[in-house]
Formats: sequence, structure tokens, C-alpha cells
Amino acid sequence: MQISFLGAMSCVGASSVLVDTGTEKLVMDYGTRVKEVPPKFPIPIDGKVDAVLLSHAHLDHSGAVPILTNKNGCRVYALNCTKELTELLLLDSVKISREEGVELPFTRHDVEHCIKSFAPTDYRKPFKIGKAEVTYFDAGHIPGAAMVHLNLGNKKILYTGDYNSIETRLTKKMEQDIPEVDVLITESTYSDREHHDRKKEEAELVQMVEETISNEGVALISGFAIGRVQEVLLVLDKYGIDYPVYIDGMAKKATTIINKHPKLMTSRKSLDKALEKAKYISKDRFRGKIIKQPCAIITTSGMLNGGPVVWYLKRLFDRDDCSLILTGYQMEDTPGKVLLETGKFIQKDLNLDVRMRVKRVDLSAHVGRSGLFDFVKKVNPEKVFCVHGDHTEEFASELRERGFDATAPVANNRIFEI
Repeated sequence: MQISFLGAMSCVGASSVLVDTGTEKLVMDYGTRVKEVPPKFPIPIDGKVDAVLLSHAHLDHSGAVPILTNKNGCRVYALNCTKELTELLLLDSVKISREEGVELPFTRHDVEHCIKSFAPTDYRKPFKIGKAEVTYFDAGHIPGAAMVHLNLGNKKILYTGDYNSIETRLTKKMEQDIPEVDVLITESTYSDREHHDRKKEEAELVQMVEETISNEGVALISGFAIGRVQEVLLVLDKYGIDYPVYIDGMAKKATTIINKHPKLMTSRKSLDKALEKAKYISKDRFRGKIIKQPCAIITTSGMLNGGPVVWYLKRLFDRDDCSLILTGYQMEDTPGKVLLETGKFIQKDLNLDVRMRVKRVDLSAHVGRSGLFDFVKKVNPEKVFCVHGDHTEEFASELRERGFDATAPVANNRIFEI
């Protein structure tokens, strides 16, 4: 029995793990490194794949799945919410790539074929693929996100995907009652640091929005279309919205999809209530109209790579009565990270000295450092593999100091017998 790591080794992006039981080849996630142009994909797989076990919809986990379904005709197992969100993101990636003159190894037709290959699953409902028994558990990351448990008879593997150990306004915390595990494959995104106090971060977000609006400015809030935009809206509503709020970009469709799956949210009614106070924006002429008055605009993209946020920044960057609030993880060399470090918004042909107030608030949907160690201790596996982080080797080293057999796979040491 063999585990091969195909991506997300010592980095965030292109997550993928292949489990070869000798009779089945099971792939857990097959994503992209979205900050790369053109995007980078996981290591190719030789031979036929029997199934893709998709943890959640974010492109760093799902963005290359059409490559596998196009080649193998295999099934993709995921919750229905994940299926719908994956379709939204994959079709958008094809559209953006075409606009940027980047050729992807799959087409819109391949995406449509891929989506038809999805097989619905649900939390805590085991299903069989050959001799392997697969069970999904709520990962608490975004609606529909799952940890994948494989019972292979003599070995039990848990692949965490992305997970969160605290409840947020949008999602419940990760499943607590996990079956026995021999091998744990865990994300390590925040293994080097703790998150800031959530309530303080929410209060700072609301304070900045209210100060901006009282100063007759526009509060521009950037976030990931899936999970973060909805979280921000819920935070604003919790503190009381008495000012105009608009939602722009792909977040409109993502919010509609998420709202169809209330069982996956912390509160079934909260998002409905918050949406009553927000309006959707889609056309430039409406965008031009709303920025003439004080308001809050929640839009994409989370790292300022593109999307409507660029349209707004081009028109508001030199207004010191306006603000830009970043609510997501900023990967190295992305426009959002560069802006925080230099005060300049650099994107394609733009190089703007930003006079807006700029702040990042931590509303992460990932488990923090102490939560990672607590989870490994609770699961107490025989073997731990650390992936999906910039400090995986340091994390593995710390786990070894605490008595765990831990490894951070790298390109020249990525295939393991179990």
C-alpha cells in the first residue's frame, strides 16, 4: 500500500494525494497553484484513477480535477454544495484564463463533463470504492468542506483537507468524533502562528467600516467568494447594519449556492436575515453610482488578483476618506501582499500609490497553530504527514519533538509505503 504526494509540498496550492491500495487508486483532491500564471498543477498520475475524493471547492484543491475526469472517466465524490461551488469556480477559471490568453489543459466542455461525474456524498455516511470504505466528516472550513477517512482494512487514513477548530458566523467547527486513525495527512497553513482573537478582529472590521462611512467614504472589503464574503456579511449584520451594503463579483452566485444548503451553516436563518440588508451589484454603471455615496462594498478577489475589486481600486485608491479591508490570507507576491508591504497596488498595467486606509483583519477559516497540535494529539496516529503550508518541515520537526512520527513530503521524498 502506497501514499504518493502530488502537490502542496512545503507550500500552499495544488493539493493532491494518491493512495494506491494495490487494487484501487484513490486521489484526494487535485488542485492548482492559483497564484501562478499559467497555473501549476499536481504531478501527473500514471495509469487509471478509480475515484477522486474531493475535500472542498477551493481551486487549490479542485482546480485540476477536470484533467483526471477527462483522462480516466472516474467519479468525483463530494457533498452537493461542493459540487455546485466547484462548477462555479472551474467555469470562472476557464473564463479568466481565456481572457488572459492562458491555455488550460481543459476546456469548458471538459468542466461540464467533470461536473456530470460527481457522485453525491454526505457527512458520516460511509460508502465503498472497491474494498475501501470512505467516510466524510465536517471539516468546518467552508460549507461542504470535508475531512476524508479511508478504512482500508489493515490501515486507516485521515486526510484533513482544510479544517477549522472554531465555530464562525458561517460554519460550525470541525467534527470532533473521528474514528481511529493510523495515518494522518494534515494541512499546516498556520502551523507557525496563532490567529488573532476572533471577536477583536470582527470589532476592528466593523469599526473601520463605520469610521469610513461616517467620514463620507467608501469601505471596500475584499474577500474570497466562497466562505469569506458570506462571513463578512454576517459579521456586519451581527453588529447592526444601518448603512448601504453591496455585494459584487462571483460572490453573488456563491452566496446563492451556499444559501441553498442551510444545514451546512451555523445558523439556518442568519444569512437570509443579513441578505435582506444587502444589494447585489453587477454592472459598471451601478458601480459608478454607488461609490458616489458612503457605503460598504463586499467583493472579490481576496488577494486582489482580479475581479471587481480592481475596478473599485482604480477609482478609489487616491481617496483618503475611503478604506480597503483585506479579510483573507495573502500569499507571497500577490497584489494584496505587495500592497500591505509597500503601499502600492501593482496588478498587470497598474502601479498605484494607494492613499486609502488599508488594513488586513484575520477572519481565517483555517485551524491555528495550537489547534493543529491539539488535533494531532487527539487523533494520536502512528504516522503524520504535514502538507499545505509554507513551514511544513518545521511543523513536522516540532511534532517529532513531541513524540510523533512526522514527515513533511518534498519532491524528492514524496512516495511512502504504509
